[in-house]
Order: sequence, then structure tokens, then C-alpha cells
Amino acid sequence: MAKQKKRGKGGAPIFIPKISSEQQPDEAATTPERARPRRTSPAGGRRNLRAELWVLLPALLLGAILYSNTLHGQFVYDDKPQIARNTLIQDDSNLWRAMFSDVWAFKRGDAAAVSNYWRPSFVLWLIINFQLFGLDTFGWHLFNLLLHLSVVALAFGLLRHLKVRLYVAGAIAALFAAHPSHTESVAWISGSPDLILSLALLGSMWFVSRLGKERTPVRWACAIALYLIALGAKEIAIFYPLIVLVMLWRPEREYGEAGLPLPKALTIAAPFAGLAVLYFIVRQSILGQLAQWPEGGASSLSVILSAPLVFSFYLRQLLFPYWLSPSYQIRAVTFSNLGLSNFIIPLLVSLLALGGMLWLALRSKLARIGLALFLLPLVPAMLIGAFDPEQIVHDRYLYLPLLGFLMIVVPALYALLERLKLTDGAGRRPWLIFAVALALCVPLGAQTLSYNRAWLSNDALWQWAIRHDPDTSFNYIQYGAELYQQKKFQESADAYDHSLRLREQNLGYLGRGTSLVELKRHEEAERDLRTLIQKPTERVPTYTMYQAYEALAVNYERQGKLNEAANTLAEARNRLPQYKAALTEKLAIILYQGGQKNEAYAQLQAVRAQAKTETLPESR
Repeated sequence: MAKQKKRGKGGAPIFIPKISSEQQPDEAATTPERARPRRTSPAGGRRNLRAELWVLLPALLLGAILYSNTLHGQFVYDDKPQIARNTLIQDDSNLWRAMFSDVWAFKRGDAAAVSNYWRPSFVLWLIINFQLFGLDTFGWHLFNLLLHLSVVALAFGLLRHLKVRLYVAGAIAALFAAHPSHTESVAWISGSPDLILSLALLGSMWFVSRLGKERTPVRWACAIALYLIALGAKEIAIFYPLIVLVMLWRPEREYGEAGLPLPKALTIAAPFAGLAVLYFIVRQSILGQLAQWPEGGASSLSVILSAPLVFSFYLRQLLFPYWLSPSYQIRAVTFSNLGLSNFIIPLLVSLLALGGMLWLALRSKLARIGLALFLLPLVPAMLIGAFDPEQIVHDRYLYLPLLGFLMIVVPALYALLERLKLTDGAGRRPWLIFAVALALCVPLGAQTLSYNRAWLSNDALWQWAIRHDPDTSFNYIQYGAELYQQKKFQESADAYDHSLRLREQNLGYLGRGTSLVELKRHEEAERDLRTLIQKPTERVPTYTMYQAYEALAVNYERQGKLNEAANTLAEARNRLPQYKAALTEKLAIILYQGGQKNEAYAQLQAVRAQAKTETLPESR
């Protein structure tokens, strides 16, 4: 921060800090906290609070109005299996089992880890919502919207606590509330991890900022409790100790400003770092490995080469969110496809943007905090080797980074308006930055309203995805599954066929096979299903293998080949013992149809104990 030099008695220099564009002159930001009056007059306090609420109100109204069209949406995408078929969240007796399993463990039958996600806060959120609303989607969507509005309000409060000008904070809150990149997190029920994470982290940041002034047990307890919730919501919370350090540290060149020397800042950040390490150890013990890598995922070299493309994509989504989709035509960069459009230009754009943001961060503590909130949560999103090769970017990864980006850009824009003498903090149009933000919210809000409609149903979602990204096999697989649910079996088979022409995947064969069973094209169905069954177990997800055996048994049963159906299910039980009860239930039906009623009963009795521990609904 720039300082004005004056001379005191004896010619000794006196340094008077210049109030930054983040602070309001009437807030006496340079006055030590203990020297400030603790109380204001009731009338003055009410006036100040009223002004704060009036500036926050447009952001809350924008968020509520723009996302109101999501309230009557259906379960889409992961919602159906993760909620409607998840016995771990539906059965009270499974509470602790659900909390200490990965979020997709219910698919495996024995609740073993099948994904990279241990998120107990998110799972607890699902349990609470299911207890309150069951399968009524209105309540689920309403709670997602309330989470978003809570994040907006807390972000505004934190900015004001950090001495950001009233109208600058209001501008940031309004843009954050209306931005269409949030649709995936707000309109999609399973997008709530980003909402929970952001609410908990911002709350913890508020208490941490108070710890920098005075350490009390209550402040420590609240900061740590909220951080634990954030860790349980999403893995990116492990970077929070660095955010704490950036928020509290005061570099020597900024002597006289609020903040702590590095050693003292480290003493506050250290407990959070310890919790992050502990979380990582527990997560490793539950999941059994650092990460599961998808077939065909990007190599380490490709991850590095793709970083500029991925980063520039996220910049585009922040600044020009015109192209919005659950799926994008962004693919990993390799030496074989390296070129101007996917490497050189993105690299130049990324370097220019990072350079500008770093320059602003060196001049402003608020920009440094914003840069930490922008970059650190994006780090895992840059590690595209952990993602399906057709799904390496998603808008939901921008939920919290958008706030950090706005904390850098909006104050810089305000400073520019000051330089142009269009506004200042002494009464000359202080609201101008707020008015500019509200004007920008008009096109942003229109995009949000439009894109929300894509997330109202699976049919709308995957038709939207195919229109915007027609060369992705994954989109046709999802669309084929929705057509199958609608009993449009020929269209479903066609969609799966298209997906396999683009890229051969296990789910493509499974989906086409099950559709062909319904179309009574039994030989073709058997060929597709046996393509999966004949693969080594480690190359096919266990639940997909279970579904393939089940569909093949149905295919035989529809032809009256009950012995072949029974043998298929018996083979599946031996190969997939974690699904023994579920497969036995299907085997008992085949035996009953064949007149073996006593044997069917005996088979069911033999697996009663295991049925109580399996997690598939059909095991119960």
C-alpha cells in the first residue's frame, strides 16, 4: 500500500497509510481495533444495518428469482442412483456405514469403495434431505437454492468484514448470485457438495479473520468445526490452510496494515494443516488408494500440456458464459494433436491472465485472498488424468473460484473508475460500480434462466448435451438410458449404437444389450452382454458386470430358456459374491417359474443373513 510521508517534530518522518480502494474512509480502517469505540448509537447502528441489507437485497433477490425455475425439476443424472436407489442414506441403521463409505459404495453391494469420493458432509446432507422430503424433489431443490442464497449472504458479510466498500461488496455478491456457471451446482441436486463446501469455508474464514485479532476458544472451535464440514463436503478443502495463511499474513512492505507476521500467521494455519493431513489419512484408509484412474485417462505429460487449455476454458466460462453444457468438446492435449488453438493461444491467454492477477495481488491484500480462492480450488480440476477422457471440464468446479475471481476483478474495476474520476468514496457516485454490476446481471441472468431448463429432466439434459457436444459417447449413453426408462427401446438402442461408434465403452454394450432384449433381438443382445461378461473382472466395474449378468438371464428367460438363465445367475453369484443375495432373489424367481418351488425357498433362506448387509434395493 502506498504511504504518504510527512515530517513531525525534529524532522522525523511520519508514515500515514493511504486508505485502499477496498476500505471505506468512514470505517477508520487504520485505527487499531482496541482503540475503536465498541458501541455505536442504536439509531446509527440501525441505519448502517439497513444500508447493508438494502445493498445485499438485490443479490438475494437475483439468486432466488433466477433459480426459482429449478424448484420443480426432477432427479437427473446421478440423482436417481445416488438418492432413489441408495439404501445407505434411506435406512437409519446404515447411518455410520454411509458416513464412512465412499459416496458410490451402495452400488457395490458390500459398501466397498468404488470411486474417489469420501464425502461424509455431503452424505449427511443427503440423509437429512431424505428424512425430510423422501423422493419429493421440490424440497431437495429448495434446500439447494437456500444453500446458494446462504453462500451469497455469507460472502457479502465476509467481504464487509474484510473492509471492502459497501457497493463493491454488493457488486461482487450480485454477480456471484446471478452467474450461470452456478447452474450445475444449484439446479442439480447432486451438485450440492460445492454449496456445502463454500458455505463452510467462508464461515471458517470469518472466524479465522477474528483469530488474527484475538484468539478465543469459541473462535477456534467454530473455525475448526466449519473446516471439518468443508473437508467432508469436497476434497479441495485440503488447500484451505494456504488460504488461511494468505488471509492472515502481512508482508513486511505492508507494515502498519492489518495482519500478522509470517510466524504468527503460521501458528494459526498449522492446526488446519494438521486436520487436512488427518483427513487425507482417514480418506486413504476408507478408499484404499489415492485415486482410481479411468480407462483411457490422460497421461502425466498430457495433463501438463492440457493445463493451459483447461485454465483458459475456465477463464472463458467466468468472463463469457455463453456456451453452457453438462459436456464440452474439450479433449486432452497430446504431442500428436498439439497446435495453435489448443496450446499456443491458451498458453498466452493463461500467462497474460495470471500475470495480471498476480500484479493486482501484489498491490492488494483483498486481491491476494481472491487469488487464493480462485486458484487453489481449481488445482484438482487441472489434474484431468483422474477424469473420464470425455469429461475433463465442468462448470461446477467454478463455484467457489468465481468468488475469488470477482474479489480480484471488481475492486480493480472500482479503482479504474476512481482514476477516471467517475466515482470515489467521498460522495461522487459511490454506487456506480454497483449499478454496473446489476446491468451485467441482466445478460448473465438470462443465461442462467435459459440453462436451468436443461437440468429440469434427464431428457432435456442429455438432448441439450448432444446438441452442444455431439461427438461425446458419454452423452449418448446417458440419453440412451433415459430413452430406455421411457420405454422407447428402439431409440434407446440407436443412441447406444451411436455411442459405441464414437467410442467403445462398457456401458455402451450394456445399454444396447438391455435395449435389444426388450426388442426381442435375443442373439444380438446376447452378443453385446457376453462382450462384457467375457472381460476380466478388473476391466469392468462390478456393478456393470452385475447388470450384464442380470440382463443376460432376463434374455434367456424371455426365450423360455430357464436352465440357461439359472446357470447364468449361478455363475454370477460365484464371480460376484458381494451381490449374492440380490442374484439369489432373481435365481429363486427362475426356479419358481420352472416348478422348483422348494429349491427356490431354500435358496432364499440361505442368503437371509447376507441380504441384511447388502446395499442394493433388490437385496432387501
